[in-house]
Amino acid sequence: MPAIERIGLVGAGLMGRGMALNLLKAGYPVKLFIHRNRQRLDTVFAQGATETNDLQELARRSDAIIICVDKAETVRSVVNDLLPALRPEHLLIDATTSDPAVTREIAEKMRLHEVSYADAPITGGPVQAEAGALGSLVGCAAATFPRVKNIVVNYSKAVRRIGDVGSGHFAKLLNNFVTHGTVTLLAEAYGRARENGVDWQALYAVMEAGAARSGTLEKMVKPALDGNFDGSQFFIRNAQKDLAYFCRVAASSERGASVLGETIRGVFDAAVAADLGERYVSALLDPEIRAPGK
Repeated sequence: MPAIERIGLVGAGLMGRGMALNLLKAGYPVKLFIHRNRQRLDTVFAQGATETNDLQELARRSDAIIICVDKAETVRSVVNDLLPALRPEHLLIDATTSDPAVTREIAEKMRLHEVSYADAPITGGPVQAEAGALGSLVGCAAATFPRVKNIVVNYSKAVRRIGDVGSGHFAKLLNNFVTHGTVTLLAEAYGRARENGVDWQALYAVMEAGAARSGTLEKMVKPALDGNFDGSQFFIRNAQKDLAYFCRVAASSERGASVLGETIRGVFDAAVAADLGERYVSALLDPEIRAPGK
């Protein structure tokens, strides 16, 4: 393979935009496949990215393809569309937060076509993506990892091989289980604080200085103190999806279903049912969405 591989990127959204910018900065040729959302991509094209609306053309013009989309079903569809143009020297990197069962299914299909495959979901948000400070949790064969790392390190401050294919996605589900669980705890705590006359500024100051301190507290609550309920830029519908994957994996495991996971999932199910799926998770702090009739 060439020292600088040609990168195809499927999904230049909130996260993919920053990933693309950092790959371009490192000297990689980047070609984008953009399904619908073209917001804020002028800078990416100004830095030299090109685009195509044909996934097979993307494959033909790339050595490695990064997929960063919304869910497992979309990954499966993208891979099926890419498949006729894939060649044995291709590397597919799935940065989506996805279902490990689907990941292993795709990996087996790629094995039959002699295509290298890795799940490398990311931790962090759009700010970290643009700063090249994401975390990448990689599931792949040991022999594939150096090639994967050479690429993802350009947008990640930490890259770790978690295990074989599928383990990266399961590790990400565990990470998001904790994060989304913290979101629900904070939403309830601050909702009850408001109902009981507890000053949010004072409560935040105490939490920030003690054991309750977390990245989620800072991203979600700190902006809300000034009335900004969009501080944690993660869609409620995506949190619901992640928890559905986590609960599915847990239910089929030797340990059995996660009662806590199902409870947390219920909070996001209710939020989506209330037409809040396109809001960020920090909107759960907004007193307006809990008003009667909302």
